[in-house]
Amino acid sequence: MGKKKRKKMRWHKDYKKKKKKRDWRKYKKDEATYNLIQENEIYLFLRFLPLAALFVCKNKNLWQGIGRPPLNLRDILICLSIQQYFGKSLRRSMGIIRFVTKAANIPVEIPCFKSLDNYLNNESIKYYLNELFDITSKPLNHLEKFFATDATGETTSTASTWYNIRSGKTIQKRDHITTHITTGTKLNIVTAITVNAYEGEDNIIFRKHNQRTAKNFDVWEHSGDSKYLCRENCDDVESIWGKPFFRPKSNTLVKSDGSYAWLRMILYYYNHPIKAKRSYNRRSNVESTNHAKKSKFGSHVRSKNDIAKENESTIQWLDYNFSVLSRAYYQFDVEPYFVR
Repeated sequence: MGKKKRKKMRWHKDYKKKKKKRDWRKYKKDEATYNLIQENEIYLFLRFLPLAALFVCKNKNLWQGIGRPPLNLRDILICLSIQQYFGKSLRRSMGIIRFVTKAANIPVEIPCFKSLDNYLNNESIKYYLNELFDITSKPLNHLEKFFATDATGETTSTASTWYNIRSGKTIQKRDHITTHITTGTKLNIVTAITVNAYEGEDNIIFRKHNQRTAKNFDVWEHSGDSKYLCRENCDDVESIWGKPFFRPKSNTLVKSDGSYAWLRMILYYYNHPIKAKRSYNRRSNVESTNHAKKSKFGSHVRSKNDIAKENESTIQWLDYNFSVLSRAYYQFDVEPYFVR
């Protein structure tokens, strides 16, 4: 007798169903609310930004006791956020920052562009940027229950020389930075972000994002593509009382190796493929988040140094979070707690 053919898992079968025509009446957009959100986004951004920066930074500075007197860290973050919001270089942004802060009546001491560049190259501001992500996402903790994680690439102005050495050709290959984000699947707010000038550590980053999101949100489900498929990630999601959904591969085994979270997830895919696929498909919202951010604030960073690249991209994503707060303000009557 010949060898038995290996039976494929049910979630990889092609379910032959007639494609139903999409009923656009169910997905009709409220044009009046949408117009209101888009028209007033910049006003809410300029209203929320100074209060959020003051809430996080207070009167702190990064002065080491040597050289010039310190600059207020709150003022630095406000100026850098406005610069990235309009997407201009630091020199060209100085006039925009002066005009915008004066028109919006924001009390801020504007430094020279070189001082802003020095702070952009300072790794110490990453802590405050992460805190800003926490307080801009936390007001939506009663709306967001389902989360998804994904990585995306952003282009830079620098070229890699190692590619030339490895390939033996004189070809310039543009460097990229890798951005891992965790977003809610309802309003697409970014709850955790990690920007690296290198690739790798995907599963380590996922577990950090999962724990950081659990501090401010009740995580019911956390999904990701096959990049994050491992038993440690399943255990970590269940440790915060969530349910993991990672896309299994064609050769994925049910064998748990001591991870009961993995066993439950794979059996759920096997026994309930339609329901599991429906839960996993919430992950596509993170792709919408990537598209929305890149459409509004671009997918390119100008900086040359790795630390500056990471900080510049993080600030762009922070500006995106303020745009989501604008939507929550008009669509769900959510006013951030740091504004009250």
